[in-house]
Amino acid sequence: MGDRIALAIAGEQVCLLADRALYWPSRRRLVIADLHLGKGSVLREGGIAVPGGGTRADLSRLAALLATTGASSLWILGDFLHGPRSSRSDAAWHQFREAHAGIDVAVLPGNHDRAFDAHAAGVVALSEPVHDGPFRFSHMPPEHALPSDEHAIYGHLHPVIRLPGLGAPPLFWQRPVATVLPAFSLFTGGYRVHPAQARGSFACNGQQIVQIR
Repeated sequence: MGDRIALAIAGEQVCLLADRALYWPSRRRLVIADLHLGKGSVLREGGIAVPGGGTRADLSRLAALLATTGASSLWILGDFLHGPRSSRSDAAWHQFREAHAGIDVAVLPGNHDRAFDAHAAGVVALSEPVHDGPFRFSHMPPEHALPSDEHAIYGHLHPVIRLPGLGAPPLFWQRPVATVLPAFSLFTGGYRVHPAQARGSFACNGQQIVQIR
């Protein structure tokens, strides 16, 4: 038990991090999904009273992961934004981007990203899906069965698992030919995976990551 687990997926060494991210050492790439920048602002503007600071907290976590892994690139697999851009979330992102100007950042837009502007965000926009090595990166699950030599990595579902005494922690859901990433944003709901379907997957709580057996 620790804050990371190294394993081979489709013949490639990767590291699953307890704070909801995947690191691919051979590419020096940190991969997350479902950042949902500005979700609190969107809800407050809609009349729902929620606390502020969520976007900055998530970006602080992301900065820490970039530092601890030594990643030279960051890929965000969809839902970079939660809804319309806001001055507050734009300012937080631009501050983060300036602090990490040497990091190559790419975003694969998701279903929440109607207001996404790659140029304004200072990132590269990717088109779904992206193939690199044995991996097929996307935001949404593949619509068709994949070849046996291909492994999908995607987000969107926000998988969690109910564990006695531990609530419903986020889950790296390991499927036969796919890894479903947990939502990176702390301020998200989740799709509850039945324990029988989660065997071999990895639950995480920010500090620790453990395999479901």
